[in-house]
Amino acid sequence: MGRPPQPVGTYGRIYFVDQPSGETQARTRFRDYDGRVRMVTKVGRSRAAAERALKAELTSRQALGGGSAITGATRMAALADVWMEAEHGWSTGTKRTYRSVINKQIKPAFGQLCVREVSPGVVSRALAAIAKSSGPGAAKSARACLSGMFSVAIEDGAIAANPVRDSNAKISASKRAPRALTVAEMSRLRELFRSSDRAIGLDLPDLVDWMLATGCRIGEALALRYGTNRDGKPILDLDARTWEVNATVVRLRGAGLTIQPRPKTTAGWRVIALPDVAVRMLANRRAKPDRQKDSSVVFLPPLSGALRDPSNVSGDLRQLLDSFDCSACAGTGHHLNNDDSPKTEPGVRRIRCAEGPWSWVTSHTFRKTAATRLDEAGLTPRQVADQLGHANPSMTLDVYFGRQVVSAEAARVLDF
Repeated sequence: MGRPPQPVGTYGRIYFVDQPSGETQARTRFRDYDGRVRMVTKVGRSRAAAERALKAELTSRQALGGGSAITGATRMAALADVWMEAEHGWSTGTKRTYRSVINKQIKPAFGQLCVREVSPGVVSRALAAIAKSSGPGAAKSARACLSGMFSVAIEDGAIAANPVRDSNAKISASKRAPRALTVAEMSRLRELFRSSDRAIGLDLPDLVDWMLATGCRIGEALALRYGTNRDGKPILDLDARTWEVNATVVRLRGAGLTIQPRPKTTAGWRVIALPDVAVRMLANRRAKPDRQKDSSVVFLPPLSGALRDPSNVSGDLRQLLDSFDCSACAGTGHHLNNDDSPKTEPGVRRIRCAEGPWSWVTSHTFRKTAATRLDEAGLTPRQVADQLGHANPSMTLDVYFGRQVVSAEAARVLDF
């Protein structure tokens, strides 16, 4: 009987060869992840240095075809990189969020551990520490990332079970009931936006009205544009009074702002009927003699550029909402020093004032307000979910109350 084959991902005895340069070469036979045995070599100034370099190479050895092969000795930092580079079908926003969680939470807590060293207890203690330092939301995101990472490790045979699923980490957060604007509050807030010179200068009153009238996400609103879809049909059809929500504005690393040709989720693609107020607003904007006629995008940046950044727009809305009807900050939206200059954090970031009567409102409140008005009007959870672009009505019920072409009744209810 012949000798049994060397197990995949293992190596044999390490040999050393002195080089003419005075350095030492370390070499060994490694059974690669395609089943072939290859000679792997590394050079160092001494035997110890060459051996360390060789073992580091063997630990991070990659499989043929460009896919990283994960073993029990693979560092968690390397596993995180492999998981992030795999194709998941994530939206740009989700990928950006997970990359941030990997860099800020996962790698500092787990990066230098080997895959086989992470036990359910290690996961529980790390998630508890993350929840304490960064909040339960960050801990939940970290748990989702870790679970996905270990699924990759299981596929490569590095481990047999997912330690995240076996951990007993309790990440609890007080869940606030969803809050939406009442009809009276909505009317007052629209009045405040339309009487604010800053809001008008930033072209925010129409944007707020659009979100209230459609229940769309802020990135979807900023991607609102004329033109046709892939089938040659109009995206915005004022005659038919419909809008195909088929894109969102995102910021890509190295590319800047762009219109992503799909919404946040698959269920986010939808065609919605437009209320009268939305149609009138679009007609009025097209009638204005400005640069709007030179662009298909409806909500252009106030000064220059082709697209508006959702994060910047959210920041502008935040300051305005903090400033409205607020005597604590003298209508500035920031905490003030004795000389009335804004207080700042390290890094010269102004400290927001959250004491005003509208400080609880965010851009997402407009979306919840639309959902609540539809619910109060008697539309079914399925109809409201279609209006918002949710796959599951349960999401709408749980988070937003406080497929595709939605009925015109939704447009009538959302009119104002």
